Amino acid sequence: MSFKIRLSWNRHKVFRALGFFPVAFTLGLMLWSAYTYAQSVIPLIWRSSMLLAGLCGTLTTVLWALTMWSYAICVFLGPGAPAGLAAPADGHYTRVSTVNGTLRSESHDGDSQHYADGNDSEYSDDEGPLTEEQVRRAELVYSITVRDNGQPRFCLKCNGPKPDRTHHCSVCGSCVLKMDHHCPWLNNCVGFRTQKAFVLFLTYGWLYCVLIFVPSVAFFFWEIAELSDDTEISINFIFLLIMSCVFALALLMFAAYHVYLLLTNTTTIESYEKNNYRVEARQRGTRAKYVNLFDMGPRKNFIQVFGSSWFMWLVPTNTAMGDGMRFPISFEGYNELRQNID
Repeated sequence: MSFKIRLSWNRHKVFRALGFFPVAFTLGLMLWSAYTYAQSVIPLIWRSSMLLAGLCGTLTTVLWALTMWSYAICVFLGPGAPAGLAAPADGHYTRVSTVNGTLRSESHDGDSQHYADGNDSEYSDDEGPLTEEQVRRAELVYSITVRDNGQPRFCLKCNGPKPDRTHHCSVCGSCVLKMDHHCPWLNNCVGFRTQKAFVLFLTYGWLYCVLIFVPSVAFFFWEIAELSDDTEISINFIFLLIMSCVFALALLMFAAYHVYLLLTNTTTIESYEKNNYRVEARQRGTRAKYVNLFDMGPRKNFIQVFGSSWFMWLVPTNTAMGDGMRFPISFEGYNELRQNID
């Protein structure tokens, strides 16, 4: 028993240590891009216009700093863990699972609990039946979801309750509040406390790459057209041109996808696990639609992560609303779900 625990501890330490290689690569790439841009691109722009060179240099520096700030928060700030749990002071929701299957209801200790049969996955809660003590501890968490078997969500690895949208990360070795995914480029999980910084990192990183690529490609063709015996184009400049284009396209797709998840109040895990509530359509029995109870509308979803103070929206510090263990739900979707279950 003790040997297994020690082996697991060493495995997580090794994974975390190896995870700093992608982080070091990312930091090196950012430093190299800033150096190459200042050495190779800015002088070309300076020949054409000193004002344009100053403007491009200033904007690039600001975006580089904001990208690095956001990245540092994603790497070094913990995404949030379900610690210090206490019994809810008010109310109790009926727990509903979010997996695909046929909805059914069952009584448990006098409470009506509605859930669905589903398939196990990497983040599945069905790791075996819970003891009475574990069920009692899990009941202290203000939760509206259950395991696939209808029991309260409980992590047998951390030996603690799982609030809604919390998952266990096998790399970090702990449960993460509102876990989105584990990112190897961050050597950290994207979760409740770091979702805003991650979205800003993708956005600022994309803008930084675009601001590098556009003037670089413009003055590259200008240099080709004005090619003379004393014209030199460094290999670093060519690599910068290629890398900025590749990363601009990649970051655009990632940023667009995570903005979509943000505005629909969905995590990456919930999107591919189909962790939405399945309701049969009234028009045809063969069709079905998913109801995301956490989706409060784009504006409220945005404020839930970025906060209500607009002047902090561009700052990558944590301004998320709530504690990461309880989330407001859409009662319109909840009532629709209940009507289809009853």
